[in-house]
Amino acid sequence: MRLSEVGERAILDYLIPRLSFAGGHLRPGDDGVDYLPRGRVVVTGDMLVGSTDVPPGAPMESVGWKAVTASLSDLAATGARPVLVFVEMGLPPEMELDELKRIWSGIEMARDRYSVMVAGGDTNSCRDLVLGVFALGEAERPVPRGGSRPGDLIGVTGTFGRAAAGLHSILTRDLDHSWEALRRSFLWPVARIEAGAVASRYATAMIDSSDGLARSLYDMSRNSGLGYLIERLPVDDEVTRYALAHGLDPERLVLGGGEEYELIITFDPSNERQLREELASVGCELIVIGRVVEGRGVWRVQDGAVVQVPELGWSHFGR
Repeated sequence: MRLSEVGERAILDYLIPRLSFAGGHLRPGDDGVDYLPRGRVVVTGDMLVGSTDVPPGAPMESVGWKAVTASLSDLAATGARPVLVFVEMGLPPEMELDELKRIWSGIEMARDRYSVMVAGGDTNSCRDLVLGVFALGEAERPVPRGGSRPGDLIGVTGTFGRAAAGLHSILTRDLDHSWEALRRSFLWPVARIEAGAVASRYATAMIDSSDGLARSLYDMSRNSGLGYLIERLPVDDEVTRYALAHGLDPERLVLGGGEEYELIITFDPSNERQLREELASVGCELIVIGRVVEGRGVWRVQDGAVVQVPELGWSHFGR
C-alpha cells in the first residue's frame, strides 16, 4: 500500500512504538525529549535527499543507515559520543509502505550499531524523499575544525577512494562480484565514533571527510587560516585496481570522492605514537599524510614539487 492510502495516523502508529525512551519526564509521542546530560552537549544535523543522495537500486535499508551515520559522523569529528537522534522525514505520498518500513529498519540497524536512542522526529508529505537527522552527543573536550597549529601532523583514520569507486560501480551497473566490497563502502559506511573519542584527547583539530579529502582540508584551512600540505596520498589498493580497470584517475577518487566518513586529525608530532596505539586499540589505523604549514590553502608534494590541490569534492550547489 502507498503512504497516501494508509494516511499519517497509521504511519505514526507504526513509528512511535519503535522510538526509544530517554528516561525523562517526556515519553515517545510527546513533542520533545528530556534527559540529564553527563558532559558538554554537542548537537549536529545532516540531511539526505533521495534525488541527489540515493543512486538507483540502492537498498532502502542503506538509505536509513546512511542518514543516521552521516549525522553521527559529524559528532565523531568533534570527539562526542552519540546519545540520541531525531529523524525528520519528508515522504512522497506514492512511496510504498514497505519502502518506509525498510528505511526505518536501516535506521534501527544504525541505532543498534552505534548504541544511540532514536527518540523522536516528524513526518510530512514531500515531493522527494528527505531524511533530516538531528543528533545530540556528549564530549569531555569537543574538538573544533580550526584549531590546527603550524607544525602539526595531518593524520587520517583510513584509506580513501573506496566509496567513490563503489558509487561508480553502482551508477555504471558494473556489478561484478570483485567490486562488492567497494559498493558496500558506499552503501554502508561506518562513523568513526570510538576513533573520534580517542583522537579528541590529542587532536588540535578534526573533521570528517564526507565531502572529500581535498574539500575537507580546505574547510579546515578556512577555519584555521593555515595551510595543509599532503605528502602522502592515502590511496586504497583496491581503488587503484578499480581505477585502472575503468580508465579512472585514482588520485581524483582519493581527493574528491567523498562519502568516506574517515576522520582527518591534526595533532602535535610528539603525540603520534600514543595516538597511533590508542586508535589501534579501537580497531583503527592512523595514516600520517602530511603537515600543517603557514599560509592558507591545500597543497601536495608531486614529483618533487609542491603544487596546489584543486578544491575537489561534493558541493550541494555545484560550486
